Amino acid sequence: MKPPIPGTPRDPARLIRWGRILAILVPLILYAGSLANDFLIDDEIIITSNIRLAPGQTPREIFRRPEQFADFTLPYYRPLTNLSYWLDGRLWGRRPVGFHLTNWLLHSANTLLTFEFAWRLTRDPIIGLVTGFLFAAHPIHTESVDLVQGRTDLLATLFTLLSLLALRGCVLATRTGPALAAGTASLLALVGAVLAKEIGIMWPALAAGLVWADPETVRKRRGRWGAILAGGIAVIAGYLAVRRIVLGGVLGADLGSLTTPRVGLVPVTLAIYVRLLVWPFSFSFIRTIPAPQTLTEPRVLGAALLAAAMLAGLTALARRNRPAALGMGWALVSLLPVLNLFAIPGFVIAERYLYLPSVGIVLLVATLVRKAFLVWPVRAVQVALVAALAALLIASAATIQVRTAEWGDPVGVYEAMAARSPTSFFVQSNLGLQYLKWGRASDAVDALRRARDLEPDNPVAWNNLGVALAGSGRLEEARQAYERAIALRGG
Repeated sequence: MKPPIPGTPRDPARLIRWGRILAILVPLILYAGSLANDFLIDDEIIITSNIRLAPGQTPREIFRRPEQFADFTLPYYRPLTNLSYWLDGRLWGRRPVGFHLTNWLLHSANTLLTFEFAWRLTRDPIIGLVTGFLFAAHPIHTESVDLVQGRTDLLATLFTLLSLLALRGCVLATRTGPALAAGTASLLALVGAVLAKEIGIMWPALAAGLVWADPETVRKRRGRWGAILAGGIAVIAGYLAVRRIVLGGVLGADLGSLTTPRVGLVPVTLAIYVRLLVWPFSFSFIRTIPAPQTLTEPRVLGAALLAAAMLAGLTALARRNRPAALGMGWALVSLLPVLNLFAIPGFVIAERYLYLPSVGIVLLVATLVRKAFLVWPVRAVQVALVAALAALLIASAATIQVRTAEWGDPVGVYEAMAARSPTSFFVQSNLGLQYLKWGRASDAVDALRRARDLEPDNPVAWNNLGVALAGSGRLEEARQAYERAIALRGG
């Protein structure tokens, strides 16, 4: 086994024990406020309108059908996530606290697994500790943890990390029995990852990166890791076959075409996600990105330069610091499915899509900070590094508290969204409905009029406006709005 790197504490076992304890407790403390929140944004639709979660439905139906709601069907096949909702419903009924509790515990488990992954890869518990702290306190996770619908990313990350840790255990095992058990566990966890969310199909690239990051392991057990990689590819092929049967197609979505606007959107999306991962202090549930019309627009060229710089950095790190290179590569690989090369059902940009990529980013930062600590053994430099890291963690923890409290205010969260995305029909419409729910009919009329103006041919906009007008006693205007809604529906 490769010896610990220089500078490792004299009692690494003790640091590892404390690292595990902190990895469990810190995220629980940071997100304790989420337990008091109600269902948020689309949570209520996902839980109360999901046909697969209705009384009388069984886990068998969850695995045999796509996600179906009262008025629409989504092109998703995520039975494991829906099974977790089903189990929560059996335990807690429709009480939000139970659903938030599951997310709360999953984030704690993922922090522990991230800590384990980092220190086992680098054989340096300090890197593991820094990685775990950064992951626990990364503010971009608030959407994934605070919203019940963010569970898809929590579960996919959980099973991806479990699978990779088991893969490593299989490669390093000295006896056939434990190696076989670990290899089987790795493939079973991969099944869990792909059944939680589609991002699990990126596992082969992440697994290959993990094996590559430890060349000593590669030399010792080529047959084992090769067999697991082949098995993983077979698992993904089987998943895609089942997905095709259930959804009627492998992708289950309209891919559109590779036109200039969509190609140009890829580097622009990457630049936005990189900024959110590196500086996660500007939030918005809804982000609108006008599609570039030409590849020569300044924002497209600038984003393309950023992508080129990242690839150059990845190449340089690959020669000098393989764990850091794995971190950057992990982030890039797990971002590929959400870069808008093809149409994504749902949101063009979503903060919850960054949960799995953030594992790579925090590993990259922790590895580079540790390297700087060893390269510059000057006390002043080391104190500055520790102070900067502490300040970042404190700011991140404070941001999580503010953001979680914001999610806990059903009206305030939409007001904040409206300030950030005033031209979003989704935001203005839901803000108006929240005003109406809380008896603020006049404010509801104003918001729903803005929504109507954004989509004047949308019958839902006119119908919602009619409800608000009726609630404020303006019956004649309400009648006109209803008539317009009926006309637009072709009634």
